[in-house]
Amino acid sequence: MSCFRLPTLVHLISLVTLGAGCSSETDPTPTQGWHRSFDASEVGWLLSTWSASASDSYAVGGTESEGRVEHFDGKGWQRLDIGLSVPLLNWVHGIGDTLVVVGNAGTVLRRQGGTWNSETAPTTQNLWGVWGASADDLWSVGGSGKNDGDATLLHYDGMSWQSVALPAMQKSGVNALFKVWGTSASNVYAVGQKGAVLHYDGSEWKEELAGASDDLIALWGTGPKDIVAVGGRAIGIASVWDGSSWKTESLAPLPGLNGVWSRRPGVFHVVGVGGTLGVFDTASLSVREQSFDTELDVHGVFGTDSGRLNAVGGNFAGPVPPYQGIALERKLGNDE
Repeated sequence: MSCFRLPTLVHLISLVTLGAGCSSETDPTPTQGWHRSFDASEVGWLLSTWSASASDSYAVGGTESEGRVEHFDGKGWQRLDIGLSVPLLNWVHGIGDTLVVVGNAGTVLRRQGGTWNSETAPTTQNLWGVWGASADDLWSVGGSGKNDGDATLLHYDGMSWQSVALPAMQKSGVNALFKVWGTSASNVYAVGQKGAVLHYDGSEWKEELAGASDDLIALWGTGPKDIVAVGGRAIGIASVWDGSSWKTESLAPLPGLNGVWSRRPGVFHVVGVGGTLGVFDTASLSVREQSFDTELDVHGVFGTDSGRLNAVGGNFAGPVPPYQGIALERKLGNDE
């Protein structure tokens, strides 16, 4: 999933089947700490956010039957009319002037030159993550998390999307991959159910054992020797790659984590269940929690080099409808 709490959100989205208008202006009052970037209470779930610059940010989500893309132009957030009918959108990734979005039922969207197009993927599984070293070299992952063989790994080679077989794995029962990310075309990682970690070296995928047994939901890094994957369900976990080995740490009593992003080595911004917001330090393997008054789950986080951090989420634990989203932002310190 884009990765939600199994068995809550993942099951909800998988089992249920998973025009332009103004959303709201940015709240100009708060200048420190987390605050609402716009009123997302009626836009549906928001699952992922990505920024090209301080005046060009995106958030994707919607409802199970209607995907939605929101855009920030430096002044305010507005819904984009993409001209396509799509289900829930789970993840967004940008490369240069290309934006790629994946979602439920094998949905893949590409925006290039201001035009949105739907691309054919060889799967009907929900796609939870997408990443690429270039617009013509993309990976996407997904799966239901329930049935053998549902874990999905796709590659785009500049011409078409193709299914890629998972490597032989020591871990059994891995029926979903939740995120994919890399530092180059020959150094790509995918994480998923039951703490699965896969690594691609430019020629083949291999399993790596990170010491995690609970789901790993998201990953990010600042380079080949500074990568963090986060997850957990009832209790948050973090798996750290230092270039030579993985180390996994329980972050109890912190609840499960859904998203991670970093712009400074060793300093990783994490978000998760029940409004969890914090900064994870790879040296101490600890999280400095931050506060915002919400019980909604926060699912995606992404920042800009200029210093704005966005986070999005929703009422993934249900019941739904109504689908309720949340969109937050704060300023980044120079050291984070």
